[in-house]
Amino acid sequence: MNNENSFPLLVDQCLPFQIEGQDIKGRVVRLGRSVNDILSKHNYPDPVSKMLGEVLAFTALIGSLMKYEGILTTQMKGDGPFRVLVSDYYKDSENAIGNIRGYASFEEEISAGDNLEEMFGENGYMAITIDQGKFMERYQGIVKLEGENITSAAEEYFRSSEQLPTKIMLACNKDESGKWQAGAIMIQHYARSAESEHGRDESETDDHWNTASILLGSLKEEELLNQNLSLQNLLIRLYHETGVRIFEHADVAAGCRCSEDKIRTALASLDLEELQDIADEGTINVTCDFCTKEHKFELSKLMH
Repeated sequence: MNNENSFPLLVDQCLPFQIEGQDIKGRVVRLGRSVNDILSKHNYPDPVSKMLGEVLAFTALIGSLMKYEGILTTQMKGDGPFRVLVSDYYKDSENAIGNIRGYASFEEEISAGDNLEEMFGENGYMAITIDQGKFMERYQGIVKLEGENITSAAEEYFRSSEQLPTKIMLACNKDESGKWQAGAIMIQHYARSAESEHGRDESETDDHWNTASILLGSLKEEELLNQNLSLQNLLIRLYHETGVRIFEHADVAAGCRCSEDKIRTALASLDLEELQDIADEGTINVTCDFCTKEHKFELSKLMH
């Protein structure tokens, strides 16, 4: 069990786990090719790419919690130099892989040391929307963007929207070859059912949570992103004293849902004058914000 080479090196995968004998569950995700494909297409300044990478990892982490087909969207908006940052996770019923995508819109250079209020302004907020269609009612939770980084906003979201004690770590950086990689890990304290409350030692429960949080806080960014260290062994290193139970992983890949049919339908809702205004020499060019793919439409064909 302690053999560091005994587990596969999971990349672009999310791994759920539970600390043995405790009411603490968690998830850890490490993104390699998926996040590099997304960030390299946009070629944002490094501080922006790093931030988007962290949000992509967070979105994959919580998106993989969805039991049914659906879309989970993380959106950060404000009136500061950073206008919008969006990522989403799409899970369909036929494909076991969760597809992530994202983009950012900003007016000025973002400095690495800026806090969330400096980047998004006083009215900045983060909204997390879960839409699982016919399976569950659409849900949205909103939290004000305060604090130093996305981690603080993410933890506040769980505190305010789900009343769950939550500890999160997010990381994104380039590896030695210059490729982007990202990671996220989260633990949450779940309340026991009323039937199991009898005989519960509350001080012991608090001790469990405090210890698990401190241990997670000791994790270094390099360890979370180290693709030569399996996610299983990372968890064993953190929680070897109590033991950790690991469950089946979920795969993650970069994937966009833009299509010519969807864009053509949107353009069909415009009147002739509006279409002529956006046309260039008889052609309308539409670039997807997420994947940067350019779609071309001949104005004459759209008018029929």
